[in-house]
Amino acid sequence: VKSGDNKGMCSFFFLSPWSGRLKLTVLSEDRLQMKWKETEGNINGYKVRVKPMAGDSEQEVMLKTKTPKATVGGLSPTKEYTLQVYVLNGSQEALFAKRKFVIEDLKNASQTRNNRRNSGAPGGCTAFQCNTSAMTDIILLVDGSWSIGRNNFKLIKEFLSNLISPFSIAQDKIRVGLSQYSSDPRTEWDLSTHSTRDQVLEAMRNLRYKGGNTFTGLALTHVLEQNLKADAGARLEAVKLVILLTDGKSQDDANLAAQTLKNLGIEIFAIGVKNADEAELKQVASEPLELTVYNVLDFPLLSSLVGKLTRVLCTRIKEKSNKENAGEVKPPHPTDLKISAVTSKSMYLTWSPPPRPPKKYRIVYYPSKGGIHKEVLLDGAVSSLRLSNLTSHTEYLVSVFPIYDTVVGDGLRGVTSTLPLSSPRSLRVSELSHNSIRLSWKAAQGATQYLVLCSAAPDGAEDYTMEVKVAQPEVLLEGLSPMLSLTVVAVALSPPRYLSFSELSHASVRVSWEAASPAVKAHHVTYVSSRGSNAGEVEVPGTETSTVLRPLSSLTQYFISVRSTYDEGDSFPITGNVTTLKVPPPRALKVTELSGNSLRLQWEAVAASDVVVYQIKWSTVGGEKPQELSIAGNVASAVLPDLQKNTDYKISIWAYYKDGARSDTVSVQHRTNSRSPPTNLFIDSETPTSLQLHWTPPDGRVQHYKITYSPVSDAGAQQTVSLYNSVTLQSLLPDRAYKVILSAIHYTGESESTSTTGRTGKCIRFDMMEVFGLVEKEYASIKGVAMEPFIFSGSRTFTLFRDTQLTLRTSDVHLFAIPPEHTISILLRLLPETPKEPFAVWQITDEDFQPLLGVNLDPSKKSLTYFNHDYKADLQEVSFDQQEVKKIFYGSFHKVHVAVSHFKIQLYLDCKKIAEKPINAVGSISTAGFIMLGKVTRTRGPRSGSASVSPQRCVLSEGGGASIWSWRGWADGEECRLASFSLRMPPNAAVTHGRVLIPLISAILMSFPSAVFLPLASYLCLRSAIRGSSTNVSRRCLRLAASSGDRGSTDPALKC
Repeated sequence: VKSGDNKGMCSFFFLSPWSGRLKLTVLSEDRLQMKWKETEGNINGYKVRVKPMAGDSEQEVMLKTKTPKATVGGLSPTKEYTLQVYVLNGSQEALFAKRKFVIEDLKNASQTRNNRRNSGAPGGCTAFQCNTSAMTDIILLVDGSWSIGRNNFKLIKEFLSNLISPFSIAQDKIRVGLSQYSSDPRTEWDLSTHSTRDQVLEAMRNLRYKGGNTFTGLALTHVLEQNLKADAGARLEAVKLVILLTDGKSQDDANLAAQTLKNLGIEIFAIGVKNADEAELKQVASEPLELTVYNVLDFPLLSSLVGKLTRVLCTRIKEKSNKENAGEVKPPHPTDLKISAVTSKSMYLTWSPPPRPPKKYRIVYYPSKGGIHKEVLLDGAVSSLRLSNLTSHTEYLVSVFPIYDTVVGDGLRGVTSTLPLSSPRSLRVSELSHNSIRLSWKAAQGATQYLVLCSAAPDGAEDYTMEVKVAQPEVLLEGLSPMLSLTVVAVALSPPRYLSFSELSHASVRVSWEAASPAVKAHHVTYVSSRGSNAGEVEVPGTETSTVLRPLSSLTQYFISVRSTYDEGDSFPITGNVTTLKVPPPRALKVTELSGNSLRLQWEAVAASDVVVYQIKWSTVGGEKPQELSIAGNVASAVLPDLQKNTDYKISIWAYYKDGARSDTVSVQHRTNSRSPPTNLFIDSETPTSLQLHWTPPDGRVQHYKITYSPVSDAGAQQTVSLYNSVTLQSLLPDRAYKVILSAIHYTGESESTSTTGRTGKCIRFDMMEVFGLVEKEYASIKGVAMEPFIFSGSRTFTLFRDTQLTLRTSDVHLFAIPPEHTISILLRLLPETPKEPFAVWQITDEDFQPLLGVNLDPSKKSLTYFNHDYKADLQEVSFDQQEVKKIFYGSFHKVHVAVSHFKIQLYLDCKKIAEKPINAVGSISTAGFIMLGKVTRTRGPRSGSASVSPQRCVLSEGGGASIWSWRGWADGEECRLASFSLRMPPNAAVTHGRVLIPLISAILMSFPSAVFLPLASYLCLRSAIRGSSTNVSRRCLRLAASSGDRGSTDPALKC
């Protein structure tokens, strides 16, 4: 290896005496190109001999050539061969060069040299770098068709990586995007996707081979409509380059799309490999073609283009940068385009040249409705041109571009239409005889055929007509009857125009054209495949100008012709060819796990009506023997049975079509899951209203858990909740057994369930009457408390006289914690001597007698207030002043329930729900203070004042949702209603006269619909009346008795 002195040049020589004359290039895995220096003198040619090592069964290769190069194929990449080149001179041959080689070793050596060249290491070759900051948008458009192959596609990726490596890639400098195309183009990444060279090179390494047909025109349109848009990262002020790389001729028109790009100022570089059509490359590429068109014989030779092409690209980018920095002045352009001498086939162009004549003119013209772009290059001294061979009756767009040494000026544009085809003229008759006549006429410009109609109507004979088609403007009509009066017409029959193809699929294509004349009666469309196996003809009405041909075979070239039918006959046809697309594969694969060991595979059928059968194959990624399944073409799902759990599967599907074609294979990888249930389910932390659940999560990805729970005795009351972790079940009934069922909801479905049973705790209940000694055996020892029997329930009623101090330490009550959910239940009445200021019926205070939790009554506002300290330690109060609440202050007994839960408080009065309000969760209430009954709110301390009140029950129970019927003495609604009518006479009333007491008791008894009470009440009431009682109570007694009799009582006393 020799390195040039600071010139960046590298030379490689083989040092063997024989091999020094040979240069070997690996073209592919099994192909080798060899070159040698041509010998001096007259020779007849060369003989090349490639011989495997001794003992190998492979045959040697021998060929003759007259040029100093040859290509040998079919070699093994790992075997060693001996290459011998002989010089032929007459009958003599002499060994000219000899060398041993292994293709794999040659490839490795070439790769090592490339790495050294790119690394720029000392002693090696310095890698070229393009140092410019010009904003440039480069789109790499890569052919990914089947003809390339996967191995050669790797060489394409290496070539593109080496091509872009010298450039400064950044968001504010050079941006690089890439699209791969075959039957349809696909954007691999946009201009804005990657912002560094390393990111682009990494994306290039990960580029996957696409496969398909070669539709270069469609791909160039994709570049314009998708890749060079602002939302894809294209910048308005940036120079735009498209680098096209293809290995074959396009199956659609690439010139039209390329011309559109070039007209927008986008430069196209075209690189061809192997079977590329060089003429098409030159049509697609921008000027000058010597810098924008490249073509090599095989893929390994792409690397030889890197050096030159990178420098050309760099120079173009720098030129753009220099123009922008210097403030580019637009070159002069021609003016005053005139189009004259227009015929059906030609037109004449003239224009005024610019002040500074260009080097050349480039004239571009094409039909405005679509068609082939054509170009003409003229010397800069010429300012006129005749365009010929045009299509008649067609609108053309014409552009004239001046070309200077380094730039192309603005174009001069015009539009005009060619004339319709002319008709025959000057019909003449000559050589007339008794049974013949010769006709001639002036030829119609552009006519290719004439139709001559000759009709006659002799006396007494039927009309007849003769038709003759000729190519020349004369005809001899023979076999005519004598003495006939003839009418002769000559017509030029025009064919249809502008044949085009659209809506192309694997089985159909739409053929469109333009009728040449309104006189067309019908069109006949004929098609035949290149193999001749599929042909047909379709007749279309003359008013229509398109039709769809089907069914066609996929991936097949068809030759299509359209001819127009007139009354006079058929025109010549217009012809074209098109290739159908490859059959589409299934798409949008979706895998769903089913119960057991099976999967459901679903897909979207792109062309379901043409599919005969779907073939599905699946196997473990580890490589077990695959299983296959055939599904009818009208079905879009299948069940794959007998799968292993927690295993990676590769599932593939392809389709067979009616024409026998097979689609590409589409695959998806899926890991089966066991959907195992949670384990170790158990219950703890039981309270009267809640149960806490714990479990061990299962393996696999779990979305959430489903819990179903219900009392064991009432399965119909079950509830289901969705949870993401362990949970506490709230608002349960106390002292109940609950069955809990738990299952895991995996991403692939629901697991089997597991269950357990738990029981809520018994309701904790504190009877404050008992706590304070307000019971029959103890009350006498409490100063300021009186007791009298409750008339009907058998319970005792107590009276707390004014300033009676009922205060206990909370710790003495053994109330170690206030339940966050609790119910305060009170049965009481207010006395006439009860003060009109607010007082706490029951409350808990801290050690400084500051209220923490309790229930206040305010006789002046006739309202009830519940208060506590919430979880933020803030005092919160909830007041109730509904109309029903005011009953408490009218001197009769009433039951009050205050039910407190985490987020709400409910008030019940006489067993009826009055109101519900929101509330914050109660905080931690200190139990180091005191509990008090009847404390006046404005006072503080152990000896402060208390209110006079008459309680019968005062209970604190756990659970904000506890039943209001659950405490002793009020087991049903009847007793609840009785309580509201209870009466206690004040001890100082001293009623001793029967005229008041008897009627009063009678009136109370009558208010209850009871067969036991009514006779007694009637008797007492009548007795009071007979004795002459005139009190209001007696009168009310009589009214109640009368109303009771009206309700149907059969008691004689009431009837009386």
